[in-house]
Amino acid sequence: MFMLRLCLLCFLLALPLHSQPLSQSENLFTQYERARAGRSSAPLKCGFPTLAALRVAAPQNAQQQQLLKLASARPVLPKSYFTADNRFRIHYATSGEDAVSPVSTNPDGVPDFVYEAAKAAQRAYALLVDTLGMKAHAPDNGVDGTEFDFYIIDLGNLYGETRFDFSTGTGPAYTVIDNDYGPAFYSQGLNGLRVTVAHEFFHAVQLNYFLRGEDVFFFEISSTWFEDFAYDEVNDYFAYLRRWFRETALPLNTKNGSHEYGSALWLHYLTKRLQSPAVVRALWERIVQESALLASKNVLQASPYSLPFNQAVQEFYSWCFFTNYRADSEKYFEEGEDYPSAQFVFTRAASRNESVPDDVEPLAAKYYRFIRTAQDLQSTLQIPMDPGRFGLTAIAVDENDDYTVRTAYGAAPVYVAGQARQDTVTIIVGNGGVPNTGGSSSNDFNLQITLGTQSDLENVLGAPFPNPFRPAQDGLLRIPYRIKTSTIVESVIFAEDGRVVWDSRSKQRLAVGPYEIVWDGRDNAGQLIPSGVYVLRLLAGDFVASVKFVVINK
Repeated sequence: MFMLRLCLLCFLLALPLHSQPLSQSENLFTQYERARAGRSSAPLKCGFPTLAALRVAAPQNAQQQQLLKLASARPVLPKSYFTADNRFRIHYATSGEDAVSPVSTNPDGVPDFVYEAAKAAQRAYALLVDTLGMKAHAPDNGVDGTEFDFYIIDLGNLYGETRFDFSTGTGPAYTVIDNDYGPAFYSQGLNGLRVTVAHEFFHAVQLNYFLRGEDVFFFEISSTWFEDFAYDEVNDYFAYLRRWFRETALPLNTKNGSHEYGSALWLHYLTKRLQSPAVVRALWERIVQESALLASKNVLQASPYSLPFNQAVQEFYSWCFFTNYRADSEKYFEEGEDYPSAQFVFTRAASRNESVPDDVEPLAAKYYRFIRTAQDLQSTLQIPMDPGRFGLTAIAVDENDDYTVRTAYGAAPVYVAGQARQDTVTIIVGNGGVPNTGGSSSNDFNLQITLGTQSDLENVLGAPFPNPFRPAQDGLLRIPYRIKTSTIVESVIFAEDGRVVWDSRSKQRLAVGPYEIVWDGRDNAGQLIPSGVYVLRLLAGDFVASVKFVVINK
């Protein structure tokens, strides 16, 4: 332990100024060191993020390569057990501080802990490679044999870690797991062992796709989702949800030793929403080309899913409202009844029109609750920059406990009719932008709450999203609007030279309420229009409004 700590401190002192801030690194390594020493107040789920920070951040010179080598040297253990298919080798000891329990009731006569580790490894391989169709782990050039290696040692309060010796790209790995999963762990004994083997072996598979430092959060999201996919009855990830539901204002790509494990909910949402775990493989195949965040956006928005990324983020945080006593396992999370409830920024009476200035980071959301009397409520966002990133959901419940859910994007309003009694309206503001892609850095908004009858509320034409619009990548352009009186509505798209390229063809009389113009980037003849700046004009009775947007067709 002293040598490990010495290596880490030497590494920190040698970090260049442009790498991870020292305070963040110290926190990361301190969590790790305390867990390894058994001195942490809570178990550490995985050592992979710490090792990845070492590998990715360190300059590749001979001295630091030696420090890294010392920090993650393979354990030396006296015994080993091979699976029947010769795919896995489990290294272990039966005496000393790393010893496993000697209890053996299995036909091979090895300790049950070792036998169950091997079974869990085989199950993980079968699910990942045979069922999900993912690539297998990379071979390790025969180190300790040709099999994939698991080493069982005393890890203190650390569940496990997958180690590797490269800083980016792909390569082989091996896994180290704890030798008993005692009372300090959320999942103890064989259950702790099984989910850890599944979690860590998925890391080995991921390392045969592509490693980037910025994607480590998604390594953890994916492995935590997979352990529940493999062992649905264990639910180790529940331990991270109480804090996660208090911190929905933290982005999904947060790495703090806790949030990334609760964020496994993101893949629970996607696999149920898209009705297949195949999306997980699609995401990892795309990660070979680009970062996990861009891969997520591009995979979801392309065929066969055609799900706009900002819509997915907003839906996800709406699903996170329907947990605990509000859970509906048919519509939302299968295990949502066991999840905590999301924390509100505030709960207060909606007695007058008001404005709530706030901000929310990309990939995060905030929840607000208003108590209203029997009156209508309209919520609108005022967004200074790039409004298409933002989503707004209003949720009301009637006397029969039936929920009304209304969602809009950008500056479009959301209207919720009044009930015959006092009730509550929950407002969810989400930011579905992808950070660090050269867009706006402002995440500010003003949440406008307007009370009154429906006819008192204003006409609104919202911002187009996505903007710019890439038909081949994005699929559909959406432009939300709301009309305050029943009227005939027509929409027209003009080119910069004033030519009409598309119109809604038939004038329709619409009732009061929110609507959306949906356009596929084709003109009235069905041809894709060229790249350029275009204007949509909405005509709704006396209300005339226009918005500009950019089309990019390669």
